[in-house]
Amino acid sequence: MGAVTYPDATVAAMLNDHFVPVQVNVEKAPKLVDKFQVIWTPNLNILNREKPVYHSEGWLSPAECAAMLIIAQGHYQLHRKKFDQAVPYFKAVFDRYPQSDFAPEAIYYLGVSRYLASHEPARLSEEWEKCQRYYPSSTWARRSMVL
Repeated sequence: MGAVTYPDATVAAMLNDHFVPVQVNVEKAPKLVDKFQVIWTPNLNILNREKPVYHSEGWLSPAECAAMLIIAQGHYQLHRKKFDQAVPYFKAVFDRYPQSDFAPEAIYYLGVSRYLASHEPARLSEEWEKCQRYYPSSTWARRSMVL
């Protein structure tokens, strides 16, 4: 990812503006490898202090990495119980990267965030129905079929 993804202007700006990026050589940091259960690289762990917020493993194109970083910001807000603040992040993935592999997850958690903010079941079902309609073969659509 160092040759293609991280130098991308969008990814670089997101990393520099919203994260504190740290690159670890897994061969020289066995304690971190064990702590984060690294079995394959690249292995991206988004943390809130030392607590995990989001994890991604394997190479991502610049667009996929950007979508993942936005989702991670949404999960950061969810972990902080700032449900209204999580909504725009999950919505942004669907709006900006609708073809991304992360888009179905974003719609799923958009529904979760809207429900947790309002406690109105319609907010959840509206987004989960959208997930099922736009991404019917995704695991996120199957997870949302409980409604």
